Amino acid sequence: MENNREIIVHDQPKSPVSESFRLFRTNLLYLFNDEKGKVLNITSVAQGDGKSFVTANLGIAFAQFGLKVLIVDADLRKGRQHKIFNKLNKTGLSDYLRGLTSKKKADQNREKDEFMNLVLKTEIDNLFLMPSGPVPYNPSELLGNASLDTFLKVARENFDVILFDTPPVSILADSLVICKKVDYVLLVSAAQKTKKDMLVNVKRSIESVGGKIAGVVLNQISMDKNQELYQSYEKYTDVHYTNSKKNIFKNIKIFSHLTNLKKNEVK
Repeated sequence: MENNREIIVHDQPKSPVSESFRLFRTNLLYLFNDEKGKVLNITSVAQGDGKSFVTANLGIAFAQFGLKVLIVDADLRKGRQHKIFNKLNKTGLSDYLRGLTSKKKADQNREKDEFMNLVLKTEIDNLFLMPSGPVPYNPSELLGNASLDTFLKVARENFDVILFDTPPVSILADSLVICKKVDYVLLVSAAQKTKKDMLVNVKRSIESVGGKIAGVVLNQISMDKNQELYQSYEKYTDVHYTNSKKNIFKNIKIFSHLTNLKKNEVK
């Protein structure tokens, strides 16, 4: 086992970080209302906030629960998911979207076959990955055309949970294109780094296109604050079952704390 891998929920399932992801998974399952084929767009305010780390480990947490999960690397410029799962990025999402765009007539069986040919199996049971693929010359336009609708249709029919890893909202328009087509949006922010006004502006941008924000993940928390946040999760776990779904949705926003620790800090 490599000690510098980012898939902590798989490599170190008993760590506080892994427990945080599992608790957050439970919150999201309540929000999903047991419906299959739910699509979640995971994005961030700025580069380096840890959205790819959160996407990968949340995907593992869902897969460990027995759900069939697809991680889609929709960062068509700087995709990282293939590196996290030690896969090649020769083909992927950009190939599928370009292929559909060039076709005049859609064939349902062919769409599914081409889709599944680009999906890679990871070392984790129930977890699959579609890499970003070769960098296209028009990423935003490619994501914004009707091909993405077909992609989502096929994905929903074949997977229980679909997680999109998209570029930071404050940098590129790609994420906003996807935000309006998915069920929920998850915002990743970095402790002591993400500015409040930037977070508010990104929230407004997502809501302006009709995106529904499921919660905010506070990432990269220092070790001395980790125990306090872990205890707040335990307290939340004791009470959230008695809350109405409306209150659960509000509490997800407040209590969605995860910790991105350095490799030598995770025990």
